Amino acid sequence: MRTQPGDNEEVRRLFAEYVPQVASGVIEIKGIVRERGQRTIVSVHSTDNSVDPVGSCVGEQGSRVKSIIQRLSGEKIDIVRWSDSLETFIRNLLLPTRPERIVLDVVAQRATIYAPRDQRSLIIGRHGARLEMMSQLAGLKLEIVDT
Repeated sequence: MRTQPGDNEEVRRLFAEYVPQVASGVIEIKGIVRERGQRTIVSVHSTDNSVDPVGSCVGEQGSRVKSIIQRLSGEKIDIVRWSDSLETFIRNLLLPTRPERIVLDVVAQRATIYAPRDQRSLIIGRHGARLEMMSQLAGLKLEIVDT
């Protein structure tokens, strides 16, 4: 992964600039993983139950995230709802795929994801980059098992 010092702060700063709820603290950025020039995954949480953190970051018709993408020269950005439940957070990371089952082994710092074979490439991403980034954000080694 080609993350440089300051990469995450650049993304954090852009979200604060374009998303007022991030600037005000209503939406918290819980984590960022980035492969500069390729893809960024940002996990977000709202301190106000009436504020949708993902929708607020995306903006009406994608206006907010499109502005951020433009500033990052077309880099893809995934915005994911953070959860203090590790299984729920992993499920959110895996959207739009729907794994059949997730088995957590927190002691071994591993999660085994049972998913249909036809969803494997979407989960893994190009050259395994998406799976590696999701693993970093979750703090666990994610492994895919075909069902």
